Amino acid sequence: MSGSAPRIRFDAVRRWLFDAAWPFWAQHGVDRLHGGFVEHLDLTGRDAGVGFKRMRSQTRQTFCFTQAALLGWEPGRAVADHGWAFLQTHGRRPDGGWVRRMGRDGGRLDETFDAYEVAFVLFLHAWRYRLTPEPALVEAAIGIVAMLDRHLGRPDQQGWLAQEGCATPLQQNPHMHLMEAAVELALATGDPRFATLTRRVADLALDRMIDPETGALREFFDATWQPLPGDEGRVVEPGHQFEWVWLLLRAEPVLGKAVAGPATLLFDSAQRHGVHPETGLVYDRVDVDGRLLDPHHRLWAQTEALKACLAMLEHLGHDTRPRIAACVDVLLDRYLHPAEPTGTWIDHLAADGAPMVDKIPATTLYHIQLAFAELLRLQPRLEAA
Repeated sequence: MSGSAPRIRFDAVRRWLFDAAWPFWAQHGVDRLHGGFVEHLDLTGRDAGVGFKRMRSQTRQTFCFTQAALLGWEPGRAVADHGWAFLQTHGRRPDGGWVRRMGRDGGRLDETFDAYEVAFVLFLHAWRYRLTPEPALVEAAIGIVAMLDRHLGRPDQQGWLAQEGCATPLQQNPHMHLMEAAVELALATGDPRFATLTRRVADLALDRMIDPETGALREFFDATWQPLPGDEGRVVEPGHQFEWVWLLLRAEPVLGKAVAGPATLLFDSAQRHGVHPETGLVYDRVDVDGRLLDPHHRLWAQTEALKACLAMLEHLGHDTRPRIAACVDVLLDRYLHPAEPTGTWIDHLAADGAPMVDKIPATTLYHIQLAFAELLRLQPRLEAA
């Protein structure tokens, strides 16, 4: 790495997490009456009062305060315990599976076993283990993987259905988050069974989901893992391409094999086709040939670009610091600092940069926090000239 380091606003990132986001969401995002967390806020920062709580929102928010506690924000432990207790009480089916939605005041509103939702249950087990390293958490996670195979497994063992009773389309996204959970469980616990799960998902992604020539990452497939016919089978989300870059490189020690080639291919494809050349904003959707399908800009896609740039620097030695600085500026200046109340965000921007939102979804904190935590972890290296 050479050249002078660009100005990266580490202090602003740290202040936003420690002084704004965590205190705000601990006060306004926790449902003190019914347990768990509110699903989303209205644009004034008040509980919108929706009648359900998705598994993904409960697990992601519980993760956020778990990691906050591990990063030294002391009040995070009590909030994390609050979220964990709600899930243990209301998140399970009678057969031990995990539900998709709970009611506002708890209970099982939608008992469908859903791969995307269950991926975040597994992910949370990894982070709960980091906070409270109890052996029972390892066996509980192993049990969840067994249920995943039982309820959603395919006869050829090539991945999982997206949800019970739905053979197609097969979907990239749940597999990405199952891989994320498997990597974190392997790194947190050292249990080789999670390394096996990581390899299982990674092999499927490398063999079936990622085009080895172009780096295009399709979203939807038929029952034989061929792209769906028509427009749906051509959809590519650059944010997911960036997310896989970070995930593959983070998983490399667990996988036991080099993944620099496919990670670089994904990164270059997303940078070439998925980023506005002037603003640096990541587009929502392109197609497999790089044609723009959706010119809008979800916040989460920007965080995944930041994570990918950090991973390319940390693991492959690429000097991505200028792009990292630009990603941080985009997040702070376009999505976070303009938002009211402080500590919230504008979740979606139109093609012209104007907000296109009607709520503040709680689930987005997971994306922002993971990216910012990675940035702060790598601050010493990023500041080295």
